[in-house]
Amino acid sequence: MKEATKYQKVNHFPCSFQIGRKDLMYKNYARMKRQFEDYNFCPKTYLFPEEHRKFCLDRETDNYKHMYIMKPSASSCGRGIKIIGSKQEVKKKNGYIVS
Repeated sequence: MKEATKYQKVNHFPCSFQIGRKDLMYKNYARMKRQFEDYNFCPKTYLFPEEHRKFCLDRETDNYKHMYIMKPSASSCGRGIKIIGSKQEVKKKNGYIVS
């Protein structure tokens, strides 16, 4: 933005994709949650494939009581969203976020 001339126009704010992608938005949220205690409004979330094992362990600990929503990190308009039931198997997929 500093290097733009006064006649140039921009069609988005720099780094605004970080709130449009679900994985990057959650990483920013988690960073803020570590710094400020007021950031406690988001459900437990897992980034796949990195946290697949943690998700499976937490799910076993909860005795499969909860339902989850699985979304692709970089998709929009509801494409690729899946609801995970109590005993449904969850595969380790790249680029997904589970809450």
